[in-house]
Amino acid sequence: IAVLALGTGCEKEQPQMKQQALPVDIFVVKTADVPVVSHLTGRANPRRKAEVRPQVNGILQKRLFIEGSTVESGQQLYQIDASVYEASLASARASLSSARATEHSTKLRSQRYTQLLSQKAVSTQDYDDAEAAYLAAHAAVESAMASVRTAEINLAYTKVYAPISGTIGKSEVTEGALVSAQQSTALTTIQQLDPIYVDFGETVEEHLQLRRNFQSGQLLLNDGGKPVVDIFFNNGEKYAHQGVVEFADVSVDASTGMVNLRALVPNPDHILLPSMFLRGDIHQGMTPNAVVIAAQGVQREAGGVTYAYVVDEQNTVQRRNIRIGTNYQSYYLVQEGLQPGE
Repeated sequence: IAVLALGTGCEKEQPQMKQQALPVDIFVVKTADVPVVSHLTGRANPRRKAEVRPQVNGILQKRLFIEGSTVESGQQLYQIDASVYEASLASARASLSSARATEHSTKLRSQRYTQLLSQKAVSTQDYDDAEAAYLAAHAAVESAMASVRTAEINLAYTKVYAPISGTIGKSEVTEGALVSAQQSTALTTIQQLDPIYVDFGETVEEHLQLRRNFQSGQLLLNDGGKPVVDIFFNNGEKYAHQGVVEFADVSVDASTGMVNLRALVPNPDHILLPSMFLRGDIHQGMTPNAVVIAAQGVQREAGGVTYAYVVDEQNTVQRRNIRIGTNYQSYYLVQEGLQPGE
């Protein structure tokens, strides 16, 4: 009896529920001139980056820079103990002096033997031996000169200089540490951050559209004729400076199926840092009389299907699958499924 009573109660409530209509907001589909914008994501990278490594072995005596500061190309950064290399240079110079003395002696002997040979006072063999001795002494001088040059280079390498100008990072070694030539661990790293690169990835379809719009003159260009890009932070805040597209890669990344796009962005205050996640908007022109729909009216399913509810002639709603394009302000461009006035 209780079950029957409950069923009767439900049957009585159903007509009442059907009579209750929920009020909804409606939006009439319209047309508008909509800018075409490619929304890309990417990361910042330094324009130039140099890892500083020693060229000779020795004990690090001094660090001559402040970590995090700006250094100039050619500025000395470290001093390695130079005593051993100074001694090697002195020894090489002494060897050069000895070689030159030997060369001078053999040269005079060769000249005398040349005169004596014309007088037939010495044999041809003795003359040949004197000439060969002089040539060997001359080669020894050249070898000694090369040794001096090598010693001078090694001595100069005890002073470690900045290869590029930029912002220098922390020092990975301290005074008293033993460093070795071409070690795997860099002493420090210098990066150029102004301007800075921002590398984006775009689909092949977006890349082809970008090329077509560039050729047709629809792209927004700067004074240098390069496409401009607006930079946004991860929280949606717009960066103060506008960048320009430097180049697009000539091949598609096989692992991602994307085309790499590089933008050059001013960074005078070093707000943009390497590896920072950023978003870039490239203005590709204007779509006239585009069909747009309020973003609030767009629904999505887990399978990727996009749909909206449309009011029919009987003043009831029906679901309709649609295909949308880019978003503009609070609207979506409708590519298929809706007509103006619906």
